[in-house]
Amino acid sequence: MSQNNRRISNSHQFTTRVLKTSEIDTGLISAWEELEARAIVPNAFMSPHFVLPALRHLPYSDNVFGVFVEKTSAGLSELIGVALFEICGPTRRFPLGHLSAFETMHSYLTDFLLDREHASGALREIFRYLRAQRHRWHGVRLNNLSGEYLLAEDAQAVASEFGVRWNLFEQWSRAVLHARDFGDAAMAQLTKRRTKQHQKNLARLEELGKIEWCFTRQTDSLQTLAEEFVRLEHSGWKGTEGTSLYSNSNQLRFFFEMIAGFNQTGRAFFTELRLNGKSIASTANFTSGNIGFAFKVGWDVEYARFGLGITNEIELLKHAGEFLPELEYIDGSSAPDSYINELWPSRRTICDGMFTLTPVGRAALTSIGVARKLKTSLFPHQNKERSEVGE
Repeated sequence: MSQNNRRISNSHQFTTRVLKTSEIDTGLISAWEELEARAIVPNAFMSPHFVLPALRHLPYSDNVFGVFVEKTSAGLSELIGVALFEICGPTRRFPLGHLSAFETMHSYLTDFLLDREHASGALREIFRYLRAQRHRWHGVRLNNLSGEYLLAEDAQAVASEFGVRWNLFEQWSRAVLHARDFGDAAMAQLTKRRTKQHQKNLARLEELGKIEWCFTRQTDSLQTLAEEFVRLEHSGWKGTEGTSLYSNSNQLRFFFEMIAGFNQTGRAFFTELRLNGKSIASTANFTSGNIGFAFKVGWDVEYARFGLGITNEIELLKHAGEFLPELEYIDGSSAPDSYINELWPSRRTICDGMFTLTPVGRAALTSIGVARKLKTSLFPHQNKERSEVGE
């Protein structure tokens, strides 16, 4: 698929490379990692440390490709934009050929990686490429999008240059823990009932032996912590249902490789509750730029009556400022009904929607919207019944 397009603008030369994932070389990976640190919207799920292990080990279509935008000025070249896409056929939601921003079963954010100093220029080149393919694809679906840049005024102005329009399908709130809420500020926002229960759980655990809360990152022992985490996650309901990392060898390989990659630059960290030196609760997390991302949690079912997951999270509330002073906030990567919402007071808006690239694409979405409204008005009781059973 390898394609190169060059364009001169305001003394800068922009090069857009369209590559299959198998065509990504080590030099580009290094530039990609550097770009991640400068991204206007930090996104660990678009890090090469996440994407490349996912491509190697997780199920995905062969129709995945990347758009890489480079800026050359005074003979120096710099990667300023990365977007990954999967080619999709017609669906019920969008009955035309389209693209979907790359995500895996373990992804929680799909924002493009755009250099904060050149975000509009990089986005312009991405949209320029996509618009040129309008005879092939009529839209771009983005699920788990923050919209903190792509839906902001500057980005929307760039989109309108190419006749690209955003169409919102759904949006929800996700819990985040801001630096301003680290420590005493976060603890003060907990309910009296929650604080009392936390103290009670710790006291009951201390009756069984020495209880410790541990924070660990950038260490040679992180592989051991990762293995302990996998054991704990598998011991619970995920293991019973066959959805734990340990239940699938490919997911297990992905996790270990991904954690090892983030650990190389001190960007993976674990929090643990240990009883007599043995881990009984653990969380796996990583950082991108100045943002942290919670990933997965696990605990020993033998001690589940002590509310281990919540106990571990409350200890993070207490100590985040001490161990993560460089972070602006931690994204909970959680569902709207997650228990973390009770503990983490701040929110960021996440959405699902589509950029339409063509008039035909816009017309298709409009017609589907009209049909749904008509169906709702004609069969209100039928739609209510379906919504109640989750259809």
